[in-house]
Amino acid sequence: MLVLKDISRRKTKLGFAVLSVVIAAAAIVAVVTTFSAATEGLYEESNKFGANIIVRPEVTTIPLVAGSTSIGSLSMGENYIEESEIPKIYTIKNNSNLAVVAPRLYGVAELGNSSVVIMGVDPEKEKNLKSWWEVQGHWITAETPEKTEVMVGSDIAGPLGLKEGSPITLSQGNLSIDAVVAGVIESTGGNEDGYVILPLAASQYLLSKEGKVSSLEVRALCNDCPVEEMSRQIEGVFPGLEARSMSQIVDTEMAVVEHTQSSAMAVSIITLLVSTLTVASTMLASVNEKLKEIGIMRAVGASNAQVVSMLFFEGAIIGIIGGGIGFAIGTVASSIAAPMLVSVSPSPMWEILPLVAGICILTGMVASVIPAKRALGIDPAEVLRSV
Repeated sequence: MLVLKDISRRKTKLGFAVLSVVIAAAAIVAVVTTFSAATEGLYEESNKFGANIIVRPEVTTIPLVAGSTSIGSLSMGENYIEESEIPKIYTIKNNSNLAVVAPRLYGVAELGNSSVVIMGVDPEKEKNLKSWWEVQGHWITAETPEKTEVMVGSDIAGPLGLKEGSPITLSQGNLSIDAVVAGVIESTGGNEDGYVILPLAASQYLLSKEGKVSSLEVRALCNDCPVEEMSRQIEGVFPGLEARSMSQIVDTEMAVVEHTQSSAMAVSIITLLVSTLTVASTMLASVNEKLKEIGIMRAVGASNAQVVSMLFFEGAIIGIIGGGIGFAIGTVASSIAAPMLVSVSPSPMWEILPLVAGICILTGMVASVIPAKRALGIDPAEVLRSV
């Protein structure tokens, strides 16, 4: 009660102490909330990169040299994966992290008077892998009894005047397939802009590659997937194949986010230290103002522990009030700044409220150490003589 009455009498001075804690707490909350949301947003955005592991036949390149002049290179090795071997990928240790395993078969076919690249896919798995594709029309389905459905990239659709419902004929050697355009893929800036995409079985028939695929596109699902380790595991169950991690883009962006977060957190910690000094200075001034009161308390029997606990209690109150207000301000500041800085909209992180409150309470109590030492150094006899 004595502490609360004393605080109510010195509202202005203690207000500065509380304000310093509020600023530090708000800075910490804003940094943690903003960059946690940025990290989650980055991982969600990474799903738009499609596969993060590419599995394909391992090819050995042999340089061709005539005398001292290089005349190119020769690639040696099997160019296809047996479709029957694909289920082996689900035997790796981290198989629970395999979200999508999409087989693909590439080749060249004739469309009218033009040669085009065709890509055979499993329609359902490819749609899961490339969910952000904008298709004018609809996605292809599995083989229909009447006619094969295909999707065409924008670079092909424009010059050939293709659109949803357009009939086409794909041919390769003596084989041909009559198909209908199910949809046109809007420009993605990727290779698919120039592809004709059709069901895997149809592409295998047209290219005379029954039971074979060119590569597997793998999406590992989780924020901290051991992608490099998964690549090694995949190579372990597929001798002669290479599994290449495609996570470099995410890793680079994460390094930038972590560096920025570290810098911002360092500023927040400095702010916290400054607030500790501010609280200590305010409470030391309070002790100096209450020399007579503390001296009389000690003269009438107040123990050192009682005097110290009174000051620690005052510091804890400053900390918890500042921490609560700081959490609210930091959360609001993050909701305003995050969309502009990292293009995400964070949600309040209620789970860090106890931690922030604990840090602020500890700050207030640490700041009470020097004023407590000053209070314990007061000589009751000297105080009583001056009364």
